[in-house]
Amino acid sequence: MTSGQGVRHCSGEPARPRLEDLIPIAVGIAAGCERCAERMVERALKGGATKRLIERTLGIVANLRSVDCFARAVGPEVIARMEKPLQAGRKALREAEPSPEDPPCCG
Repeated sequence: MTSGQGVRHCSGEPARPRLEDLIPIAVGIAAGCERCAERMVERALKGGATKRLIERTLGIVANLRSVDCFARAVGPEVIARMEKPLQAGRKALREAEPSPEDPPCCG
């Protein structure tokens, strides 16, 4: 990842995230649904999202749990409920085949 410019392909072209693929991951996690989180990660990969962008999305959601205003707004039950779906999403991402947009030369 390049600082301030987002993820780039090996060609140097910026990767264009599709919010339609990434936002459902966050919603599935916030809903507390492990299977939904797994399916949304799989769907995002099939839709062309890179593993890096999905990992970044998962990291943003994980970080939100520690933001005071968010934690107060949703309550401790929701914060706790998000843990297992977050783990499930990360597991689905780890077990997925390498993304064509994340070839070894980018690592």
